[in-house]
Amino acid sequence: MHGPLEYVLFQFDDDRFISEILPQMLKSQEKGCVGVVDLVFITKDESGNLEVVEVSELSDEDEALFAPLISDTLGILSEGDIAIAAQSLPNNATGAVLLLEHLWGVEMRNAVHASGGAVLDSAYISPQTHEELVSEMEHMEAENA
Repeated sequence: MHGPLEYVLFQFDDDRFISEILPQMLKSQEKGCVGVVDLVFITKDESGNLEVVEVSELSDEDEALFAPLISDTLGILSEGDIAIAAQSLPNNATGAVLLLEHLWGVEMRNAVHASGGAVLDSAYISPQTHEELVSEMEHMEAENA
């Protein structure tokens, strides 16, 4: 049984992915929180032209850095998936499209099923709504302090 899947598009400065994002992704994977199902890098030039690099196309040096993260990737993001993601990436930008499996969700779903229950719905909150909710939560926590 697989956990819930989440699609994420990150925008970042080229050098910061390896120095800041990659270590955090590795920590999350090592803790068993998530697994990387697919990872694709996208660069969009000033005219909107795309350069796409899939994990199977990484240089030997980059492949060594990403090896623990990408060892189980399945390469299931299609050209259409990547094109849709690229629409959100501004020109002159670099990004990564990740398909993550939330491994913690497997045990949670198993527990729900073992209790005779069923997962009826599941959704992820958009980044904008997330920021609004966090702001509201922080406000409420400050009031209750």
